[in-house]
Amino acid sequence: MSILVKDIYEIVNQFAPFDTQEKWDNSGLLVGSPKQEVSGVLISLDISVSALNKAQKTGCNLIFSHHPVIFSAIKNLYADSVVYQLAKHDISAICCHTPLDIAKGGINDLIVQKLQSEMQIEEKILPVEDDGLGRIITLKEEISLPKFAQIAKHALHCENVRFSANHQEKIKKIAVCSGSGSSMLEELSGRCDAFLTGDVKHDRWYKAEELHIALLDCGHYATEVIMIPYVAGKLREAFPELRIIEFAEGDPVRYV
Repeated sequence: MSILVKDIYEIVNQFAPFDTQEKWDNSGLLVGSPKQEVSGVLISLDISVSALNKAQKTGCNLIFSHHPVIFSAIKNLYADSVVYQLAKHDISAICCHTPLDIAKGGINDLIVQKLQSEMQIEEKILPVEDDGLGRIITLKEEISLPKFAQIAKHALHCENVRFSANHQEKIKKIAVCSGSGSSMLEELSGRCDAFLTGDVKHDRWYKAEELHIALLDCGHYATEVIMIPYVAGKLREAFPELRIIEFAEGDPVRYV
């Protein structure tokens, strides 16, 4: 029995329901037909030129990504754009962004699991927002910020971790949000000692200091690429006969 794009969509919808996405998000089947027969699925953080090339080389006509390949309105569609090439080569795209962040067992819970493998954490884990975005954990023992930064770097396999220069107090209650979550700082005021996220802009470091929150930037890529084996495992369980390719192309940023 053939596997269709809609079958993949329905399985994803079970563990990361698309209707939970944030209002500004664009998750779902963004390119292709739900009735297309699937020859293989490439799982990637982004649908980049490299991911597209890998899908073609491995015979995958469906790419599943975390980041939407179409986010805002497209006013021009050039021949060398990824979206054009997807359509030209009959490769479908399912993108699951904030639903995968929010989901129980999803990206933010995966971050917690990674940290839990390196340190002791209290059982009670709370969401940062009512819709389930972000997590707040409590360590069993206080720890210095530099020590926690080292643990986070090892747990998430980061090339580097940036952290607040002037925070001297030990930390115990820690919020985490995958990707770029520093806009959540204000609502974390009084709720945590430290906040782990990625893509922290300059002014947010000063806001964190003002709010007495230690801030850690582990990078957008490192805090989200962990979704690839997670989604691959879910799809292999549902479709053991289907070719599933995991494509972690690496952080697009290099450091010296």
